[in-house]
Amino acid sequence: MKFGVQYYPEQWPRERWAIDAEMMQRAGVNVVRMGEFAWSAYEPKEGQVAFSWMEEAIALMGEHGIKTIMCTCSRTPPPWAYARYPAIANVWKDGSSNSCDSRYGVALGNKDFIKLSQGIDSKVIQHFSGNPNIIAWQVDNEIGSANDSFGPSDREAFQSYLNEKYQTIEKLNEAWGRHFWSFTFSDFEEVPLPKRNPQLSLEYRRFLSKMNVDFARWRTERIHGCDPGKLVTTNFQNIYSSHTDWNDMAKVVDVSGMNHYPSRTPELAIDYYRGTRGTVWALEQHTRLGNVDTPDGYMRLWAWMTIAHGANAIVYVRWRQCRWGNEQFGDGLLPHSGQENRFYRELARLGAELKEVGDRAEQTRPHASVAVTFSYESRWGIEATGLSKGMKPVVEAADYHKALAKQVTAIDAMDPHEDLSPHALVIAPRLWMVDEIIAEKMKAYVEGGGVLCLTVGSGVVDAHGKSFDTPRPGLLDDLAGIKVSDLAYQKDLALPLTSSVMTEGGQLKGECMADEIHLDGAETIATHASGWRKGSPAITRHRKGKGQVVYVGVRLCASSIPVLVEWLCEISGIGDPINRPEGLSVYDRKGQGMRLRFFINWNDHDEVIHPGSGWRDAFSNEDVHGEVRVPPTDLRILLRDEKRMRPDFPVSHASLGPDSACVFINGQNSHEPSSSIR
Repeated sequence: MKFGVQYYPEQWPRERWAIDAEMMQRAGVNVVRMGEFAWSAYEPKEGQVAFSWMEEAIALMGEHGIKTIMCTCSRTPPPWAYARYPAIANVWKDGSSNSCDSRYGVALGNKDFIKLSQGIDSKVIQHFSGNPNIIAWQVDNEIGSANDSFGPSDREAFQSYLNEKYQTIEKLNEAWGRHFWSFTFSDFEEVPLPKRNPQLSLEYRRFLSKMNVDFARWRTERIHGCDPGKLVTTNFQNIYSSHTDWNDMAKVVDVSGMNHYPSRTPELAIDYYRGTRGTVWALEQHTRLGNVDTPDGYMRLWAWMTIAHGANAIVYVRWRQCRWGNEQFGDGLLPHSGQENRFYRELARLGAELKEVGDRAEQTRPHASVAVTFSYESRWGIEATGLSKGMKPVVEAADYHKALAKQVTAIDAMDPHEDLSPHALVIAPRLWMVDEIIAEKMKAYVEGGGVLCLTVGSGVVDAHGKSFDTPRPGLLDDLAGIKVSDLAYQKDLALPLTSSVMTEGGQLKGECMADEIHLDGAETIATHASGWRKGSPAITRHRKGKGQVVYVGVRLCASSIPVLVEWLCEISGIGDPINRPEGLSVYDRKGQGMRLRFFINWNDHDEVIHPGSGWRDAFSNEDVHGEVRVPPTDLRILLRDEKRMRPDFPVSHASLGPDSACVFINGQNSHEPSSSIR
């Protein structure tokens, strides 16, 4: 298990490096990530390149048993680059240019930037290739962040992209729609930068995403050529950022990387970036933020949560708080003084625990029988129309993921173009854009026996952002057994529902948006309970082949989503014997003849668990009998041998056999009251 920190030797005196390395070694750190902002230290003046200081830092870390994840650095050029080549700065929509006192603000398609950036990255890669203390490479940092650009060179590159994609201007006009506001082109050179047109805006977002992916691809291929055998990764940031399609980026690098800031990122993010690869590296793991009160013990528990979701690398951001700059009061294990503190003690405690169980954890991965799926293209399609932020699919996806986490112990999150068949239940919140590939995959999935849940605003547009000329949900209408004639959105819209199936005569609550549904083979599961919609379908079910499609035609309130999800798990045949109290999270990792189960208790008092027979403590290896007590803000890890397990779902952690591995983590969460497991 890779366990480490971000370190910036260029920011600290040389005499401090040895102190830091010794402290890291003492805490169990075995890897550092370095170099992503080092261009000005490598090349303080154009053409004057020196790497000896970084060589020294890498060697010093190696002497203390700490390997390096080496980063390329070119998206944060030094001031001299902006002064000498001003056109490398990206241009915002209002026409203003980025300033060099920030980071990332470069036009990736600018010819001067391409020459400069490939030049410095080539030098870094060639110089440090073969270094035995470098175990992996990272391409830059948060690729795509702040790189949107709308200058003349961007328009030229966009027009070239369109020419290559569509081949003829007639095909582009057909894809985007003709003559609305006289919007038809006779040549690619006429295509402007986007302002209002949704088809143009959608395609420009694709273009920018492709530029970001191509940036990573060039460097990954360069590293593979110069330093064969070393893994290449890069870190994607907050899942609410939609600048780049992570699924395309993940195909470029060898192992998926991410930033994990639990105080502002849902757990959905870990499962999505882990994806079908089975693992992810947390290359920026949360320590503390200036505007977040981080209780004692949380830093360690957040890391265990990341591991429980499938991470095999934890790299904290950062070793020490910066004494200056834009992140002067941001993350950092050590304070500005560089002295030991409670975060360092948590780091050391986690390091000791990983030495005991890290290897076992690395031999396992989450196996899920349920999945949440959403696409960046659906997100871009909604954004391009200028519709309300309240319609964002990822927000609803996070709500459904949170509800699923109370029912099962592992969840996959994925793009709808991927293979859905390993899952008994797939929830696809607001699948706004549906192309023929998605439609065919979902048809095959349902007819093969899967349960598919679609939500309000699905199947609205095609791959180019054009509305279908057939009733919604477009290419999925036959599969869903409904026809939708209208979508209403209103921020303060209250939508009470009645369903005897899910609430035994009680009410569910919807809000904000509602589809006007007409049955075409489906049955009604819930109806609107008031207003002019009273008695009309709100939630439907359609049996198709061996499976079924549930269509949720309203945006359910947070309190009602768990009710629906529990019913979806029931009709999908997914069972879970664990009775979770509020405040206790449960996760599974499975493989190599064992199962690990993580119980993370976010309460400020003990929790009692009755895990059943066959378990033993993963740290002491002692058998566990009867109840297990988890201290406040702490964890337990239980282990069970897979070979002694009774049969359960082949890819599910929903059923416990007598021989798996189990992790219990107890901590405080202000959002969730406590109780105990029975």
